[in-house]
Amino acid sequence: MARKGPSTDGPLQTALLESTSAATTRASKGQKIFSPIAVFLDKHCSQTTGLAPHLLRALTTLSDNLASVAQQHFNAYISVKSTPTTHPKASIKKPMPLVKQPLPDIWLFVCLPANHAARKMEAYAIYSSLQSQLNLNSVALKEVQAIKTGFALCLSSPEALLALEAQKETISAFFVNC
Repeated sequence: MARKGPSTDGPLQTALLESTSAATTRASKGQKIFSPIAVFLDKHCSQTTGLAPHLLRALTTLSDNLASVAQQHFNAYISVKSTPTTHPKASIKKPMPLVKQPLPDIWLFVCLPANHAARKMEAYAIYSSLQSQLNLNSVALKEVQAIKTGFALCLSSPEALLALEAQKETISAFFVNC
């Protein structure tokens, strides 16, 4: 008696067949994309046999590196599940800036001796007490964080940094011996 092949009635079997089919299709498309690169590298390496040994070593290293990168991209291409694009505008990407702009400096650091009494206080207690000392400039102080060397005063803007730097004596008097 002949045995029947596995039926495809179950949801797991159906999912397995769909995944296998999608992977095969993806590998075929990847082959179309990456095959010309492999052909080019093989052809170029075979045509440069008359190079000096040091140039041939450099070319071999370059070829090996390009082949490795192409292999990594091929593997990534076939392993990533493709998702259908519903909006044609979604594939348009904004160009990335070449130079990352530095963030504005909005921190004022208060260094304290290791045995200073303020180190035993919570950052919020420092924040609320210091705000009351700063009077009109209290809105410049956004938060206080405990750090290894004392406290970091986070300010609301770069202009607030200038305002609080002008009140350096008030802050120093508040912490005493900083």
